[in-house]
Amino acid sequence: MIAKEHEFISVFADEFSEYIALRESQGRVISFYLHYCHSLDQYFFAERILKKELSVNIVEGWLQSLPPEISTRTKAVYISHYSGFAKYLHTLGLPAFIPESVIIDKSYLPYIFSEEETGLFFNVTDSLSIGNIPFANLAFPLLMRILYGCGLRINEALRLQIGDFDMESGVLLIRNAKGNRDRLVPMDDSLTEILTRYIAINRNGCPKETLLFQNRKGNQVTQWTIRYQFNRALELAGIKKPKLPRYRRNICLHCMRHCFAVNSFRKQDLAGVDMYSSSPLLSAYMGHKRMNGTETYLHMTAASGRDMIEKAAESSKGLFPGVPQ
Repeated sequence: MIAKEHEFISVFADEFSEYIALRESQGRVISFYLHYCHSLDQYFFAERILKKELSVNIVEGWLQSLPPEISTRTKAVYISHYSGFAKYLHTLGLPAFIPESVIIDKSYLPYIFSEEETGLFFNVTDSLSIGNIPFANLAFPLLMRILYGCGLRINEALRLQIGDFDMESGVLLIRNAKGNRDRLVPMDDSLTEILTRYIAINRNGCPKETLLFQNRKGNQVTQWTIRYQFNRALELAGIKKPKLPRYRRNICLHCMRHCFAVNSFRKQDLAGVDMYSSSPLLSAYMGHKRMNGTETYLHMTAASGRDMIEKAAESSKGLFPGVPQ
């Protein structure tokens, strides 16, 4: 049931509400869908669009109305959400133009935590006080470890239920992930032990459908709540966000997923494993639809570069002549 503050006002009001309800029934985090649907709804209402038909001109007009400062990547997200709604309209027999995918700006480089920053961050999360929220002081550190240790997307982690965790094998079942696909995610023994103890203490005897991370009402914790605590932890750990132009992505929860991928490749490199050969395995593990999404991480850390340079220098000793000082 869509709350009053989520009501829509344009000619597509009913379709927006039904679309949001559909996404919610699929286990999606509707806050994102609401944001983009409200952007469309406000534009349709302001432009006095009265016919249930979305032409090329209407869609282009909406895109041009977006803040000019937003990046190509952000605009691609807007288009992606619009396309989802347009495809839904098609199922209702309503005409709606679906634009081609945008070529995303590849200049963005995520923030990769150093070993020192990682230690400081987790020390803070373990001692972070989160008021009187039941189990929050235990749940937040666990959630951060799952993001960092498994490379999950935040919405995947927040949807986890007790029954999605196989204690015997230490494997998580990620349901209905990006692209509507399920996947199995094995965990390190240390994380398996932490999660097992958490369930024994906080979820003992609960049904398998019980969420691992709940708010006071027993509902799924919102991403906004986790982002707020994440930013608190960064500040207390002394990890300062760089000053970036408005609408540019800064240090965020998704950086934990980036750290997982980069650290995985780095660990394989140090162990002498061909990182390009192992890319398909990591791609499946992270739920990437395409291989290039995984291989991008090969170039994301200076630490890996230093490791490779040191290894190359060691193997090439005596091969090249020295030079006069």
